[in-house]
Amino acid sequence: MTETGTQQGLRWVRESVALFKMQPHLWMLWSLAYIVIFMVLPSLPGMGFLGLLTVIIWPICMAFVVLLYRQADLKQVMSPRAVWVQLQPHLRMLMLLGLSCLVYAVLATYLLSSELAALVAHAPTKAGMSESQMTQFLENSLSFIVKVMLLLLPLFIATWFSPMLITLNSYPLVKAIKSSIAGMLQYTLAMGVSWLVMTLVILVLMLGLGLIIGILGALIPMLAQLLMPLLVFAALLVINALMFAFQYISYKDVFRAAPSVLEPQS
Repeated sequence: MTETGTQQGLRWVRESVALFKMQPHLWMLWSLAYIVIFMVLPSLPGMGFLGLLTVIIWPICMAFVVLLYRQADLKQVMSPRAVWVQLQPHLRMLMLLGLSCLVYAVLATYLLSSELAALVAHAPTKAGMSESQMTQFLENSLSFIVKVMLLLLPLFIATWFSPMLITLNSYPLVKAIKSSIAGMLQYTLAMGVSWLVMTLVILVLMLGLGLIIGILGALIPMLAQLLMPLLVFAALLVINALMFAFQYISYKDVFRAAPSVLEPQS
């Protein structure tokens, strides 16, 4: 019986969670390292230049973690050193992919620079805003966010599979991007179902935990102030780790017929 897109998407979620549950503590540590490198360090004062560098090395880091998931899926001993050796022949192509992402991001920023400047100029001030001005500002902000998401969507589609295709299948840059786009478009329903289910599950879990913390906070206010940031950060770690697992599972399924240059090692 042929598997429908909905069934496939649900299976991807189950397999991603199962893969994460194999060694959750290790995946959380790798997720923490990823967040520190790509979110925390570039936001520090005087470290803004790292934002450009992290875009270039992002495909390398993504491929690195996904290969670790592959080792776990193949029941191999997880070896970061072995993964790095596997990555080395593809570093140049992965950095070219990162450079392409940087160029696209710069162009997208340029296209939206005038709208961003207008938003900043009309941002709420200490003097306050009238109700009509606030409504207009919120409408403009929503319009800006939608445009950012639409501009980033092609980048997301082009890079979801391409780092794995470069590393595992030795695809050249253009072929990897084209194949990533084709794979995403062909499996749009399965991808959409997976993202929707994972988002809903995470929201329900966070709401449940938030309710528990709220009840505890009513009894011990200091406890809520301490636990809420920890809850948000822990959720971010889990979401990030699951994203990598989902990338590997979806790649493995979509490109199962594509020959891999990395043979399983005993």
